[in-house]
Amino acid sequence: MKPLIILDLDGTLYNFDNSNSVNFTFSKFYDEIKKKVYTFLSRKLGVGEDNAREIYESIKTEFNGEVSLGLEAKFCIDRYEFFGETWSLDPSRFIEKANRLPLIKSLDGEIVFLTSAPRVWASEVLKYLDLNDYQERLFTGEPNLRKPDPKIFLQICDRIDIPPQRSISVGDQVHSDILPAKSVGMKTVLVRGNSTEADYCINSVDELPELIRRIRI
Repeated sequence: MKPLIILDLDGTLYNFDNSNSVNFTFSKFYDEIKKKVYTFLSRKLGVGEDNAREIYESIKTEFNGEVSLGLEAKFCIDRYEFFGETWSLDPSRFIEKANRLPLIKSLDGEIVFLTSAPRVWASEVLKYLDLNDYQERLFTGEPNLRKPDPKIFLQICDRIDIPPQRSISVGDQVHSDILPAKSVGMKTVLVRGNSTEADYCINSVDELPELIRRIRI
């Protein structure tokens, strides 16, 4: 049985801003999303942009970064409307064009993509990186069950019918890609970082095919 390989997108499969910047919160991409969020909240709630910014920061803090869930709970704003108006962005403006299909095809395993981003963005990213055939293997951050909840990793294992003990989580964030996956028995690979929490650390996702061939599970 081939292993299940769960790949993160943002900061793992590509960099932001056509540079070596991988941190979402310091990217031009995040700045653009925040601008769209402020405009959306200002219109939707009938408040000025300063108040919209305050509401955003308050919701972000109270709901541990899950703004869409907070807006639904506090203001009955549909998460899909929110994502549709704030995450509908052209990937070519923020990430370097690259055909990632050869890399993904070279991985000896069953491939799925797991991202905290909504489908409206992640789906366009897969198309942009020539990975459109993997749309049905894309798990996104719209449902209530999202990273870093370990249950999302177990849910994917059930869907693909491969146990956690034969699965590998690959990502750039320890708190969302490494720790929850490790807690359910998966092997873990940290990209562009070093941490004793991860089973393996690599400098680039391009090193992944060779590493996967060496991992024994």
